[in-house]
Amino acid sequence: MRISTQAATQSALMDLMRAQREKFEANEQLSTGRKAPDLKGYGNSAEAIMSARSAQVRVDNYVSANNRLANRLDVQDLAYRELSDAVSGLRETLTTTDGTFLMNKVREAFDQTVIALNTRFNGSHVFAGVRTDVQPMTVSTIGQLQALADPMDAFNDASRRQSTQIDDSVRLDVNSTASEVAGDLMGVFRRLADFNDGPDGPFDGPMTAAQQAYIQTEIANVITAFEQVNLAMGENGARQAQVEASVRGHEARADYLKRMLGDLEEVDMAKAATRLTQAQTAVEVSAATFSILSQSSLLPFLR
Repeated sequence: MRISTQAATQSALMDLMRAQREKFEANEQLSTGRKAPDLKGYGNSAEAIMSARSAQVRVDNYVSANNRLANRLDVQDLAYRELSDAVSGLRETLTTTDGTFLMNKVREAFDQTVIALNTRFNGSHVFAGVRTDVQPMTVSTIGQLQALADPMDAFNDASRRQSTQIDDSVRLDVNSTASEVAGDLMGVFRRLADFNDGPDGPFDGPMTAAQQAYIQTEIANVITAFEQVNLAMGENGARQAQVEASVRGHEARADYLKRMLGDLEEVDMAKAATRLTQAQTAVEVSAATFSILSQSSLLPFLR
């Protein structure tokens, strides 16, 4: 009788190696939670995974950037409220018929206006347009404003607004410039100061007929400036709503992409655990079979 175990032994060895490989892969899946250690292990899904990862990075960047923008818009809203309070206080001041403290109140409103217009966020001046590295106001006192050839020279902002991309297809103006918001208001401050220093001034005690007539004219101008500030504040509020909606949209897309990548990359842990158990059993059986076959001999048959 002729007995050959070489082919059987070779087959058993291949079964053992295959079982060990499956055990290793199942163990890796359990430890990493992923179906494969690299993209080439995903086969036809690799391209979809790469596209989803790229989209996820882009969406996460938008969420981060738009959240920072939302914080800036909150700061701008506070600045607009300060401006609105300053102009409202100025309008109330001009309704008096006693000019004793009028210019003191005007200077307070001016100081409040300048501080609001020089508001900064993360080191950048929010009313300076694209020139965020410089203060948008060149003056800090009404006297300096009076020394200028034109009240508009009080502004050092850029003529172009700063803008940012909040989505692939949407670019948003971040804020109005100081000159857009308070150009008319600086004119009011300048004219009041000039009138106070002129032949019909100063405002001190009960107002004269000429002073009252002039103040009535400026009240109309203050109302126009007040409307200008509130219009800009309303635009800022609209930007806030738009950015908040954009953040919600990006977060929804981020959640979708996360689930998509999970379906593509993440392993079913229960199935992986079952596969590992089966692979361990297969390794034990294959090892035992290979051991028996490798120890086989013709000696018992020759005795």
